[in-house]
Amino acid sequence: MMKLIALLLCVLLLPCLAQAEDSPYTPAMLRNSLTAVGNTERVQAAIAKARAGEEVTIVYLGGSITEGGIAQPQATRCYAYLSAQAFAENYMPDPAKLNYVNAGIAGTPSVLGITRLQQDVLVHEPDIVFVEFAVNDNNQMPYRIVYESMIRKLLTSPSQPAVVLIFTFMDSGYSCQPHMQQVGKHYDLGMISVKDAIQPQINMGKFAWSSYSSDYCHPNNAGHAFIADCITNYFAAADATPAEPWAMPAEPRYGSSWETLDNILNEDARIASMGSFVWGPDHCYSYKMGFKHLAALGGNDPMVIEATCARMTIAFKQERDGNRGSLEVWVDGQLMMTLPGRADGAWGNIVTEIIEIGDAAAPHVIEFRMAAGDESRNFTVLGIGVAE
Repeated sequence: MMKLIALLLCVLLLPCLAQAEDSPYTPAMLRNSLTAVGNTERVQAAIAKARAGEEVTIVYLGGSITEGGIAQPQATRCYAYLSAQAFAENYMPDPAKLNYVNAGIAGTPSVLGITRLQQDVLVHEPDIVFVEFAVNDNNQMPYRIVYESMIRKLLTSPSQPAVVLIFTFMDSGYSCQPHMQQVGKHYDLGMISVKDAIQPQINMGKFAWSSYSSDYCHPNNAGHAFIADCITNYFAAADATPAEPWAMPAEPRYGSSWETLDNILNEDARIASMGSFVWGPDHCYSYKMGFKHLAALGGNDPMVIEATCARMTIAFKQERDGNRGSLEVWVDGQLMMTLPGRADGAWGNIVTEIIEIGDAAAPHVIEFRMAAGDESRNFTVLGIGVAE
């Protein structure tokens, strides 16, 4: 009951970015967006730091919606920036002490999220992390386990951030909210649903999709402002809800087999040979370097990794460039997967694949080699993760 009262009070008191006099967004939609306040111990600790004049770091991890999608201008009209600025204005005597990190990358699921978690999120020692992958993931069990493993890895990281889940959706109604919401319930997390706010209004003919988005899923400026309002609403509800000690559940909801994921970087002792690959600069979102097979150098000696693991993730760059080839991944002498470095619809994007090697961690020899006929083509491996 106390949580409900706090929720109602904060909705009534909040100044909202999207709530102009002629706005199609209503207070009821704002209320419906708050799926759960969750345990408030960690977020209240972050708000207390903010009020005390200390630095606070908020990281937004997700896909193109988090990156900014079709917001104009993207950097300052995306929901992440707007909600971070609102947090600073509402809780920080000196807003300049807010550390804002937008770790959204277009077209990417939580498989890449967990692969780049260390370099793009945990390195910043966040106080609060928002996670948005509901339209980029799929509902298959392996990906549910990846998502939950990523949430657990965030919750157990050294800075012990508050983790808040955001559920967006497509014009078709598609969203991974059902299983992601189960994860949120299991860990008593704050949860915000754009789908719960908007879709019922669309179904009743009271709201048009075009008021939120001009394509199939990306919010327009008004849509981004509304999501920012939903986040500001969550902060107010969390601030007004008495905190209780939070504890990690003894068992996962779906699984946690990716929680131990560890990145293999240049000069890692597990790299037995670079073969015909070099470590060099690349520009692909937050990835600035990669393991590269260069057409100019030729050759097809494999890059060899010797690691004790049961599964792995591989992130690679995909382009339309006809000089991009395909990469084969071999484990213990067996071809496991062929990765296409070229695709007609590519735009220099990142693709991530998972490979299940075995049921339990064991020593393996992993080889990357160009596919037959592609020895003189380019390929860039951006990230490699192995898990026990």
